[in-house]
Amino acid sequence: MTKKTFSLGHTWLILLLTFLGAFTPLSIDMYLPALPHMAESLETSYSYVSLSISGFMLLFALGMLFWGPFSDKYGRKPTLLIGSLLYITASIAIALSPNIIWLLTFRAIQAISSAALASMSLAIARDLLRGKALERVLSIMQMLMVIMPMVAPNIGGAILLVTNWRGIFWCLAAFGLLGLAGSVHLNETCKQKSQTTLFKTIGRIVVVLENRAFRQKLLLFSVLTMPFMAYLGVSSTIYQDMFGLSPQAFSLFFAGNACMSMLAPFVHLKVFIDYPKEKVITLHLTLMALGATLLLLNQTLIGFALCYALITFAGSALRPPTTILMLETVKGDTGVVTSLINCAALLCASLSMIIAVLPWWKNPIYAAGTISLTISVTVLLIWLKLSRKAASKE
Repeated sequence: MTKKTFSLGHTWLILLLTFLGAFTPLSIDMYLPALPHMAESLETSYSYVSLSISGFMLLFALGMLFWGPFSDKYGRKPTLLIGSLLYITASIAIALSPNIIWLLTFRAIQAISSAALASMSLAIARDLLRGKALERVLSIMQMLMVIMPMVAPNIGGAILLVTNWRGIFWCLAAFGLLGLAGSVHLNETCKQKSQTTLFKTIGRIVVVLENRAFRQKLLLFSVLTMPFMAYLGVSSTIYQDMFGLSPQAFSLFFAGNACMSMLAPFVHLKVFIDYPKEKVITLHLTLMALGATLLLLNQTLIGFALCYALITFAGSALRPPTTILMLETVKGDTGVVTSLINCAALLCASLSMIIAVLPWWKNPIYAAGTISLTISVTVLLIWLKLSRKAASKE
């Protein structure tokens, strides 16, 4: 794999990078079915056990801001090896947890170490590829990565049929071993390592953020994770409490929406990849705004499902071109740049889930629809303004 070409003969590498990028849903979604059992087993409250999710998300996002610069200084492979070993150790320690304090302590280590694995996925792809080749690989990785949140709870549920919640973390330790094995066989891709101290390399975060073009795109495109995450936050309440669906029926609607998230990068790969990114981004932002508007006007079961299918499709289709635009804005500092992209997207996603479930919303459909409409229209207007400015300078 080179910076100019892409061959399907490198399928193993794409699968490895996808697997590394999917450590977030694997580490969170797999044990969701086990949360009540964990609280009972550890003789603690459900709220304390839930801290292992919210705390994980925060530490995972912040951890990327360390591992990205670390990989620029010492390389991608050492970062993956250290992250894998820490992840395996933390997962085993959680499986052996005697109490909630022990669990939360090693869950924090697991979050920080999984950030090392996930953050290297985009960095390695950026090291090896440029332009359309990189965009194609990111689209393929995105299609494959969507599968993980869909299957992870089912894997966790299947494990609970034969063992208790501790077995899920033994399974995560095994996934860490797979990540370690893949990392051992991976060649180093960072050819120009930082020659300064680690502290100064971390300080490059400030330098990169001083790049106005990158900063604008980072702020603008990171919030595009919010509409889908609002859906994740309220979909269970809407489908089961508002519309009275069974958990099984809810799962079918949820899977249908996830399929739209998987379909979008495929369509981008086959249809939109050769079109100008400016027009493609404008199109999908318009579709997202349209879906959000229709959602607020039509609050039936089918209306909600169809409108959010359009919102999810547009949001997912936006990821490859917007990621490429952010990466192309900065030369060098690949680890720093990719860690900022991943961290900002995750923080916006977490914020969206918090906003969507605030008690002031009388109707959760209004919550999801308002967030989606506000984000899509705001980003569209700013994007059109930036595009006109860029065109006038040419």
